[in-house]
Amino acid sequence: MGRRGSKKKKAQMMILNEVKKQLLLQAERWGKAGYYTPLKLEEMELEACKRIIGDLLAEKNNLDYQMNMLAENRKEIDMKLQRLSVYLTKADRVAKSHDKNIEKILDKLIGDRKKTLGALERVKFKEAQAISVLISDN
Repeated sequence: MGRRGSKKKKAQMMILNEVKKQLLLQAERWGKAGYYTPLKLEEMELEACKRIIGDLLAEKNNLDYQMNMLAENRKEIDMKLQRLSVYLTKADRVAKSHDKNIEKILDKLIGDRKKTLGALERVKFKEAQAISVLISDN
């Protein structure tokens, strides 16, 4: 990536952080200070990644169609498909990163996962035992 790419990425991150800060400030002014939690922001970013991946896949299908049905500009279409493949890989990597971040946030909220799942199983078992069948003589 080099020095130039690193500077560009750092500048992009600064802009995104500023946008987040402004979003939080506006939410506070509107009386929704607790709405944009770290979990909510990660979910929003993941959802945006999924939309982008969907758009990229639609474009890939379009290019595949052009490649198979139209015999012209095959070289150009092939180059576009290669670039698109790189974009899809990056978008998938970013989406997986957001999935991991969401899982980490939820793990902090839940605590020990094994204990939580065990407690949940005990509650389900007790609920199953508490169910009774009423029979009437109508």
